[in-house]
Amino acid sequence: MWQLAGLPGGLLEASYLTGKYASQYRVIVDVLLDQQQHTLTGVPAAELPDLLRTYLREHGTDPALIDESGFDLKDRMTSLEKWKVIHVFQDRALRDADFVRDLDRYQLTETGAQLHRAVAELGQDLAAGAAATLAPGVLTANLAVLSAAATTDPAQAASAWSIIENTYQAMARAAAAWQARLAGALAGTPTAEKVAVVQETLRRYVDMWGAGVDTHSESITTQVTQLSALTDAVWRRIAVHNLGVNADDAAIDELAASYRKTLDTLRAWFDGPHCQARRLRRQMRNTIQPLLRGQRTLAAVGGHVSRRAELLALATRLEAEPDDTSAWRLWATATGLYSAVHLPGAGSAPAGNPSASSFWDADPVPVEARLRKQGPKATTGTASRIPDHRDNRRAARERNRQLQQSQAATEQAVLARSGLLLSQWTNVTDPELEMLLMVLATVANARPDPAGVREVVTDDGRWHLRAEPVLQTPSAVVKTSGGRLVHPEVRLHIGVAQVTV
Repeated sequence: MWQLAGLPGGLLEASYLTGKYASQYRVIVDVLLDQQQHTLTGVPAAELPDLLRTYLREHGTDPALIDESGFDLKDRMTSLEKWKVIHVFQDRALRDADFVRDLDRYQLTETGAQLHRAVAELGQDLAAGAAATLAPGVLTANLAVLSAAATTDPAQAASAWSIIENTYQAMARAAAAWQARLAGALAGTPTAEKVAVVQETLRRYVDMWGAGVDTHSESITTQVTQLSALTDAVWRRIAVHNLGVNADDAAIDELAASYRKTLDTLRAWFDGPHCQARRLRRQMRNTIQPLLRGQRTLAAVGGHVSRRAELLALATRLEAEPDDTSAWRLWATATGLYSAVHLPGAGSAPAGNPSASSFWDADPVPVEARLRKQGPKATTGTASRIPDHRDNRRAARERNRQLQQSQAATEQAVLARSGLLLSQWTNVTDPELEMLLMVLATVANARPDPAGVREVVTDDGRWHLRAEPVLQTPSAVVKTSGGRLVHPEVRLHIGVAQVTV
C-alpha cells in the first residue's frame, strides 16, 4: 500500500515488534543477534530451544515464556522469515539419519540485525553522551594534527580524520538525543520524572559539554578554514591512503568530497553566533524557565496532597507492636476510630432541675417544618462566638512584610547592576540569581531587531528590559553559590516600566 501511494513507510521487518507474541519474537531475535558474535553460519534449529532457555535464565526471565501452550517455535520462525527478519536455509545431509532430522538453520538478515540493534540501544545513550562531552577538545586536537600532516604524512592525516569523523557523528547523535529528551520532558503536564530528566540533561550539558564549546569554538573554526583552503590533490592523496592504491577514481572523488562536506558541517556547528552549538545552548537556556515553573507546580500541588510519609511511618510503628491489641490501640489513637465503650451500672442524675425528665423518658415533641428545613439557621438567640484569629493574622502580616522587604532589597540590587555586562555581575545571591534567570528568559523570548538588540516589558508590566549583544567576545560566566551560569555576553539594561494612562 505504501509503495502504491508513493510514500515512505511500511517497514516490513519491524512487524515482529508488535502483536500478541512480540515478547517471544524479541527473545528469538536477541539470541540470533547474540550468536553472530560466535558464528556466521547461522543457528541450527535443534540448538535454538536450548539457547533460548539459557538466554532467559541468564536475564532473569521466566523460561515458561517459550514453554507455554501458545508458543510454536516453527510457526514463529516462519513468520520471521515472511517478514524478512531472518534467512532460513538447510544443512547438507551427510548420513541417512540426517534425512529425518530438522536441518534448518537460521540467520538474521542485515536489515533485521541493524533494526534490532537500534531497538536494543533505545534510551541507552549514556556512553555516547559521555563521549560527546569531550568532543570539542578531541576535535581541536585532531584537526591540528590533520592540518600539520595533510601535505606531508597521509597516513597520520587519515588516522586523525577517522577520529574527527567518529567524534563528530557521536557529538551530533548526543545532541539530537538531548534535544529529543528535553522536548519530551517539556511536553504536557510536569511530573517529578520529567523535571528530573530536564535537570539531569542540563547538568550533563553545562558541566562538561557547554564549557568546551566556549573554549574550542574559535580554534576549531580557524583550523577548519585552513583545511578548507587545501587543494583537491591533497584530499585525494589522503583518500587513496584510506581506500588503497587499487581504488577507482569515482570512489576517490566521492571520499574526497565527503571530507569537504564534513568540514562544512563542522563550520556550521562551531562558526558564528547562529551556529548549531550556540543554537543548542540557547535551547538549553530556554528550558530553565519551564523547569522552574514545573518545580513550582509540583511543590504547590504534590507537597500538600500526599500523606505517603505519614502512612509509611504509621505502618512501621504498627509492624513493631507486639500484639494485635497494642496495634489496634495505636491505630485508634492515630486515626480517632475508637470503638464504643459500654459502662455498667446506672449513671448519675443530670445536672440542673432534678424534676426534669430524661431525654430517653420524655415524650416526643413536635418539630416545625421550618426548623426541619433551615435547621440551626432558624433558631434565635445569641450567635456563637467567632474563633479569634488575630494572632494568626498578625503573624501573616509580619511574614508578608518581611517577604516584601526581601523582594524590594533584591530588586534594588538588580537595578543597581543595570547597564553592566553580564560578565560583570559578581557576588550574585540566590534571590538575585532567580530574578536574573527570569530576566534572561523574558529577553530570550523577545524578537531581536536587525542589530540583534532585544527589548521587552515583563508579563507583569513592572520592568522594562533591554539586552544589547556584545559580539566577538567569549561567553559570560556568572559565578553563583550553586555553580556557574554560562550565557552569551550581553549588556543588560533593567528599568521600571513607564505606566501610560
